[in-house]
Amino acid sequence: MSRNLRHALRAALFAALSSLLLVGLVGPASAAPPATEERGESSCVGRPVPARLVSVQLWTFAEHIGFGTDAATQARHEEVLRSLSEMGYRNVEPFTLSGMTAERYAELLRKYRLQAPARHVDVGTPEEPADIEQILADNRVLGVTYFGSGGTPQYESEAEWTAYAEYLDTVGEQARKAGQWLMVHNHDWEFETTFGDRTAFDVLMQHTERRHVVSQLDLYWVTYAGTDPIDVIEEYGNRIRLLHVKDLNEDVERRIEIVGRGDIDFAAIFRAAGGSTRSYVVEHDPRFGDVAFDPFEAPEEGFAHLTCSTR
Repeated sequence: MSRNLRHALRAALFAALSSLLLVGLVGPASAAPPATEERGESSCVGRPVPARLVSVQLWTFAEHIGFGTDAATQARHEEVLRSLSEMGYRNVEPFTLSGMTAERYAELLRKYRLQAPARHVDVGTPEEPADIEQILADNRVLGVTYFGSGGTPQYESEAEWTAYAEYLDTVGEQARKAGQWLMVHNHDWEFETTFGDRTAFDVLMQHTERRHVVSQLDLYWVTYAGTDPIDVIEEYGNRIRLLHVKDLNEDVERRIEIVGRGDIDFAAIFRAAGGSTRSYVVEHDPRFGDVAFDPFEAPEEGFAHLTCSTR
């Protein structure tokens, strides 16, 4: 069945069952956004995501926190954790510990009643392997189950991507034996780099075992690359374990948008993912140098949009 036909059938099915979905999935006390809503007016994804499954990637606060390891940087990092807890978050996804030990960071998580089910940390490459044993040890202290680099190398050849996948599979095997999971977080180039009818993302999935390596699918970047996230979810099923939830504004340079203000149909994507999603991670890449950018705004609106809460 062609992709266009498959999408047409899916759209027809959703239209026919829309009234049933509203009662069965959302519940009688909730309402779907009106069909005539304009961008930015919807405050709810349609079907609430449980707060226990919502997280936030702290890269959103990268410029605010900074990249140092001094006391001032650590204080700003703690301020972010406190604020997120007050917004209602129960989970965060760190990209740095700001020079803190895993033990100290775990103390801060407990202090603000937060958990870190996933973490971005450099797991290395075949050319420059990382100290995976130390990463696994820190993860145990932090309570991290899923971990992986914040991005993949921008390799050009299929051989390079294959070698990278084989390296990741080895790391993933180490993780499995430690009771953890290695995840691959994508940008656009994994879908824009192709070898025949296969993308670099396909190469990564095909040369790693599903019991060793899973995907943290970034919905903005896969959409930006011109690929339908639902197609990826249908292709790889429960290997897509985590979703990075950030929106895309088609009208303004296809820029990253606050969740709920853009054009990505999160409700349809979440339905397609079904029950395999372990974490919905709100993210908004910072606009470095833009004094008007408020890193606290996107997480607060994103949490409210996913959980259908009013704050």
